[in-house]
Amino acid sequence: MTTLLQLQGIEKSFSGINVLKSVDLTIRAGRVVALAGENGAGKSTLMKIISGIYQRDAGKVVYKGKEVEFTTARQSMDAGIGIIHQELNLLPELSVAENIYLGREPTKLGKIQWDVIERESKKYLAQLKQDIDPKTPLGRLSIAQQQMVEIAKALSLNAEVIIMDEPTDALTDIETAILFEVVDELRAQGKGLVFISHRLGEIFQMCDDIAILRDGEMVHQAPLQRSPKTT
Repeated sequence: MTTLLQLQGIEKSFSGINVLKSVDLTIRAGRVVALAGENGAGKSTLMKIISGIYQRDAGKVVYKGKEVEFTTARQSMDAGIGIIHQELNLLPELSVAENIYLGREPTKLGKIQWDVIERESKKYLAQLKQDIDPKTPLGRLSIAQQQMVEIAKALSLNAEVIIMDEPTDALTDIETAILFEVVDELRAQGKGLVFISHRLGEIFQMCDDIAILRDGEMVHQAPLQRSPKTT
């Protein structure tokens, strides 16, 4: 199995308090790794280091065999790392399409190609079985629909590594089942995924590996025996 992303000895402190203590984590192509642990264990901090929001105090991040230093979220995004935030990172006053392609708008002769943005947004929403007009202001959608837009935004990046931070919290059972199908598709495409959830049933149904953080330390990482899918 090809290793896409490897964290080695990651350390992070805030105001003298060690939040992450020599953490190792491996993300492989075609595998979904569950990142588990109690609130305050350091899961979100670790993901923010991967995505360039925080900078590590020590350790290495190796992506596709090369050590990298992401100092902004845009750098990690451009490299092929996408993150679906638990707290929606969207702008309600903009349209669905504008949110999906915010800061990445395709242009031609200096003009934004709105027809391309709307067509591509519709394609990624359809992948999630969402019949949403890309021109609709985001603020008119339900929280569950907005979460699906956040997921569509991550899909539009065509990222190699995708981090999902509690992605099902706002979703219905039907939408969760759709997300499971999308995860299966991404796994089959050779993507590496990190799935953060407090729901053990979802972890055992969706994930191939599990990594457990406790008080900022990685105490376990190993393959999982996946549960059969339910209908």
